[in-house]
Parts: sequence; structure tokens; C-alpha cells
Amino acid sequence: MSFENMVYSSLYNWLGYGQLDGRIWFVGTEEGGAEIWRNETKSLEESLALRSQYKLSMDFRYVWEELYDIPLESFKGSCVWRFMAAFLLALDGKQPNKININNYVFERKLLGRYNSGHFMCELLPLPKKSKDSMLPYDSIWDSTSVYHEEVLSRRFEIIKNTIASKKSIELIISYEKILTDKVLDYFKTKLIANWMYKKKKYSLYTIEINEDRKVHFLSTPFLVMAK
Repeated sequence: MSFENMVYSSLYNWLGYGQLDGRIWFVGTEEGGAEIWRNETKSLEESLALRSQYKLSMDFRYVWEELYDIPLESFKGSCVWRFMAAFLLALDGKQPNKININNYVFERKLLGRYNSGHFMCELLPLPKKSKDSMLPYDSIWDSTSVYHEEVLSRRFEIIKNTIASKKSIELIISYEKILTDKVLDYFKTKLIANWMYKKKKYSLYTIEINEDRKVHFLSTPFLVMAK
């Protein structure tokens, strides 16, 4: 399979990790490709070959530890996964302290599992080192705007149809401003509340999925502050 064919076969078959009909969805823009550039357990071509075989949802531990050969406990320092775990622990009435967070993510490995009550969605499907660059896909798209123009509408359509079909989904959480802006542009939304916490702005909306279905959408910067 050619490089371009591997790329195109990875665009619309996968949304993220965990339980698609979990009540909580976390949504980011794209993965950083740690298996390719940080840990270097896979080449770009090897990673894309695996990704082209993904299902709509994948098990987080299985992908990282079985497919990419990277133990989850090897991740140290700043990590968005920690704040996802903190949010989920607090929601479940448990103390979101360092010990419980590490236990949740790196010891018990409960994040993004098939049998969890949450889903970790990626708006864009291809791993990239930089969100502002199209490397290493610049032979296909010469800019991020061209890439987004081709891919985003269909990705949003898949996300929208999935949410419409999964009645248990209650809350979608965005932890990136660029993602929030794109969601607000794509969906019909209604602002419920704005508030400030530690000089950071949070916003809660309702999103209209269709005439019969609305879900809550929380825009928050706090996840990117994870350490």
C-alpha cells in the first residue's frame, strides 16, 4: 500500500478510545504520535498501517501497550491524561489526588477502556508533531487549512451521527480552544454559563445534535495545564 493510500485509509475509520456510549466524552484535536517521534517504537508507515485497521473505538491500553509497545507507566511529567482521570475521579466522588490519579491511569490503567464510562475522541485522525504544520503529510496537503477543508466536515459528521445513535452520552468536554471554536462553528449551540477559575475561563453550552437530541458541551482550558 502506498503512503498516500495508508493516510487516506486512516481518515474516517476511527474516532478515539474507550466506550462510545459512555456518558462523558473528552475531545481533543489530534494525537502527537509518541509511538513515532518520542518513543520511536513504530515508523510513521507502521503506525499508519495499524491505524488503517482501527475500529471506530479502540481500547487505550491495548493500543499503547500491545500495538505500540509502550507501557503506559513510562509516561511521566505533563500529561493531559492525568486531568481526564482527575475529572472522572471527582465525578465518581473520589479524591482526585496524585496517588489516585496515578493509580487510575498508570497502575490500574482504567483510562479509555472499552468497559469504561467515558470516551476519548480525537477530532482529527492523523498523528502530527505540530498542530500548525502538515509535516509529514505535506505531499498530500500543503497546509493545515487545506487538510481541514477536506477532512473536518466528514469527521464532524461521523461524530455527530455517533452521538445521535448513543443515547447515554450526556457531556462533551473540550480542552483545546481551537477545538471549541470548531465545535461552535459546526453545531447549533446555546450558551448556558460562563465562569472564571484561577483566571481561566470556562463555558457551558448545549449542543443540538438533531431536533430531538441535545447534549452539554463544556469548554475548559484546565486540561492543558496537567502535570
